Amino acid sequence: MQALVKTGLDYICPGCFKLFSDPNACYSHCRKEGDEGDDIHKGLGLITKKDFPKFLRCYRVAIGFQIEERALPLGEGPGRRSYHECFSVEFVLNNCVAKREIIDAMRLAVIKI
Repeated sequence: MQALVKTGLDYICPGCFKLFSDPNACYSHCRKEGDEGDDIHKGLGLITKKDFPKFLRCYRVAIGFQIEERALPLGEGPGRRSYHECFSVEFVLNNCVAKREIIDAMRLAVIKI
């Protein structure tokens, strides 16, 4: 994971493990993939409080297990919640138990580059 953190790409899509330099780029990616028919990515791109149940459902599918809401690093704001820390490289990699083999393969690939 240290190798990924050193890339300066601090955000990762938990659905496909694509890396981004900022959360807005990650959200844009999720919305674009959602517009192309990927329902999980579409749910990951939701940011309003009323859409949180769908976001959480999609996030759980993406990371591969039923993470508790209280375990998510959520912020508050008027009309929307801040979900961006749910996409931080450190948080996703530390909490993505079901996809650990893929993550380990990514770590090796980044180290080899």
